[in-house]
Amino acid sequence: LVCVLRCSAVELHSIAEYSRHRHGSCVLKATMHAKLTISLAVALLYVPLGAAYYSATKLRKYLPAPAAPNHVSDPTSSLSPQTFAFVDSALQDIKREVLVSCGGVSRGYEVAVGVLGPSQPLGIKRKAERTIVTASADLLDEWGVGHKNCNNGVTLLLALGDRKVGIFAGKGATGLMTNRVRSRIIKKMTDELKATRDHDVALRDAVAFIGDALNGDTSELFKWTAEDYVNYTIWGCVAIWGCVYLADAAYNRYKDKVRQRRLQRTLERIDEADLQAAAEEATGAAARFNATDCPICLEELPGTPGAAAGNTNETLLLRCGHSLCSQCAGEWFGRGVDRAGIWYPLGEGGKPTGCPVCRTDTRIEGQDPDHHNGDDAGAGGGGGGAGGGGAG
Repeated sequence: LVCVLRCSAVELHSIAEYSRHRHGSCVLKATMHAKLTISLAVALLYVPLGAAYYSATKLRKYLPAPAAPNHVSDPTSSLSPQTFAFVDSALQDIKREVLVSCGGVSRGYEVAVGVLGPSQPLGIKRKAERTIVTASADLLDEWGVGHKNCNNGVTLLLALGDRKVGIFAGKGATGLMTNRVRSRIIKKMTDELKATRDHDVALRDAVAFIGDALNGDTSELFKWTAEDYVNYTIWGCVAIWGCVYLADAAYNRYKDKVRQRRLQRTLERIDEADLQAAAEEATGAAARFNATDCPICLEELPGTPGAAAGNTNETLLLRCGHSLCSQCAGEWFGRGVDRAGIWYPLGEGGKPTGCPVCRTDTRIEGQDPDHHNGDDAGAGGGGGGAGGGGAG
């Protein structure tokens, strides 16, 4: 294939060179020759790729319709003669004895079985479960299984080369051969094949289950086995453990929330008591200072003798006991909150939080201490002054 593609490329290059010097039928002939070569290369490319995928043509080639009056097609004789005779007889009994009303006439269900040997893979991928169902449906249409007026056919395809089992039921048979029934029969077959690798026994049991299901009896099919008990016990334990785990996690979350609410209430009571104590201390200090002027704008504080009347400005008391007007507080500190009669700055946007008089941090206790408190330069100067006073 690689050689063909290389030859095609060489020929196309030769055509390009030749067309520079000559024109006419020779160029056309060479072009057609190159196109044929490329077509052949593409065909050769798709031959191995097509062999690796399922197609109805491949199924038709591998699995011809069973010769009348048989209902089983086994071209590679993968089944033993005894199994072939047993299965074919059982399928004929189903057609003769298991009847359904079809257009006012009683007609038997038609069931056909196709067996592909290990040397006849359809190219179905390991996880392509729908492909074997499609192949079973193609088998029903190709062989004409079931009466045309009631579509009561069922096909079972055992592909040993692909290690797949598929069952398809026509519309007139799906009332009894439901998806649950078909899946259970396939599981029974695959479990038997995995355990014993005896496809004769697996196929015999499957045909018996199909006959029972078409008769309306699935008790044997769905009877619990030791494996079912083990699986349901395991899954039951897993489900119980999961419920216990979720319940324990939910209970722990509930306890955490209750603990957090209780702690929050305790902290609020402690904070309220601390704030009340801070307010009493600040009020006492303010009485000792007896300040009447704002330390920033040097105007009379609102509410004091000599203050301008009708001013919307108000006096704010800081936790250190110093007071200032609200206008200067907004410019100096930015935003703040009033708690128990004391105004506490929030320290937002890099605003200072220190008192403009004594440089004490005037925020609520426990707030972030990394904000500026107004003493980066001023406090250093104050410290230098105190040192100078000590030296003097």
